[in-house]
Amino acid sequence: MSVNGVTFLAFLLLAVILYYLIPKGVRWIVLLCASVVFYLSYGWSAGLYLAVTIVLTYAFSLWLGRLAAIHPAGETAQVRKAQKKQLTHKKRLVLAAALVLNFLALGVLKYGAFFVSNVNRVIQSFGQEAFPLPAFLLPLGISFYIFQTSGYLIDLYRGKYPPQRNILRYALFVCYFPQMVQGPINRYDALAPALYEGNAFDWANLQHGLLRMMFGVLKKALIADALAPTVQELYTNFYAYPGSMAFLGAALYCIQLYCDFSGGIDLLCGASTLFGIPMQENFRQPYLSTSLADFWRRWHISLGEWMKDYLFYPLALSKAFGRLTKRARSVLPADVAKRVAPCLATVIVFLCVGIWQGPGWANIAYGLWNGLWMSLGLLWAPVSSKLFHRFSWKREGLFWIVWGVIRTDLLVIIGRYFSNAGSLMSALRMLKHTVTAPGFGSLNAQVFSSVGLTWATVLPICAALAVLLCISLAKERGVQVSQWICQRKWYVQFLILFAGLLLTVLCVYGNTDYVPIAYVYENV
Repeated sequence: MSVNGVTFLAFLLLAVILYYLIPKGVRWIVLLCASVVFYLSYGWSAGLYLAVTIVLTYAFSLWLGRLAAIHPAGETAQVRKAQKKQLTHKKRLVLAAALVLNFLALGVLKYGAFFVSNVNRVIQSFGQEAFPLPAFLLPLGISFYIFQTSGYLIDLYRGKYPPQRNILRYALFVCYFPQMVQGPINRYDALAPALYEGNAFDWANLQHGLLRMMFGVLKKALIADALAPTVQELYTNFYAYPGSMAFLGAALYCIQLYCDFSGGIDLLCGASTLFGIPMQENFRQPYLSTSLADFWRRWHISLGEWMKDYLFYPLALSKAFGRLTKRARSVLPADVAKRVAPCLATVIVFLCVGIWQGPGWANIAYGLWNGLWMSLGLLWAPVSSKLFHRFSWKREGLFWIVWGVIRTDLLVIIGRYFSNAGSLMSALRMLKHTVTAPGFGSLNAQVFSSVGLTWATVLPICAALAVLLCISLAKERGVQVSQWICQRKWYVQFLILFAGLLLTVLCVYGNTDYVPIAYVYENV
């Protein structure tokens, strides 16, 4: 059941009607049934993987809960301390086993073929016969629910909340259908209350939800899908065009990816809002960032916060990294030495982000590109602060803001050479072609039209981008556009809602020429 289709809208309408018709106390059952139906529409095999994950992580959560309920009862403080240490060790082993099983399943299904292909290259160089490449089914949203259940187990280990003992309620937390396509990665303590309590019907939720859904659909259809053929052509056949067109392809891919990913999030968060259930925000105007660190605080926020809370801090604050800092202090200036551990942890985190993107050395290079620049930013921070203080520069000044946005977006564009390339070598060749053969003098209307950038296609895209830019600038200033619309007079609201619905029907659902493209992160 594609979320781009009319079938999904009919399914969603039915689910919303049933949700508000039945008593509050059992409304979560409607959500669970709807989620099961939605997921099984992608195939029974995918549902089996999800069910196994739910049962295993539920069992481990109860195990952690039982261990947390045991209180040391020794006769002396020393005995109680030993018992507490033993209990902590058992909890750590249980958590480790759960995480290994979780990520082992993800690794085998998602990266098994990539691993075997690299092993084959090595053994074939010695004249040995290659292993057959495995072909595993990759279930819908597996990365997202693996990360979400792993975060839940880690929070249980840390004693953040008690385990959910009702397996059906826990299953709803894991498979709530608006989060299954491409996230966001929700936290149990933030999502569960709204999932289980049953929310009263609120006209404002209906307004906000529909407006956000329409905005997401139009962002996806009018910008992302319209740019997709051009981006595909420029990445696939970059040698056929001047090198500057390769750079244009990477820049357009940044726009396509943002409108595809955030458009899908808008659609599904809007659908969740219809039930009165808020999900974690995943984007906050990322291309207005003034640094790469700022970009990653605004891009795929739920993944970034997951990595920060469950990987970065445990690494940076570990005993091993503490020893590394201590050794660094003996050979480096104190201001630099204290940044060594955070820099290394940052590189590891972004290496994992690159691996999360998908199998392939190009994705690993993408992660390292971001991790190394982020680490350089950490090392440069004290020097930058001294320079700004020495020359009385103000970071809030227009020049520094514009310069920061341009510099950051340039680094992001270069990184996208890797994340969308067919291979690492293809990305490097594309970069080399951009630098060595820009061919600015050979750019003309024919070159642009040959990649699909004619006036007929460019003008609608530019109009949609202008609207997106205005909305983004308004949000950057703290204005929530949907809330602003809902505060207007009734006829203004009606006209805006009617115009949005008309545009959505004419351009998407009622347009026989429009063929929706699968979301980029739909199956990662």
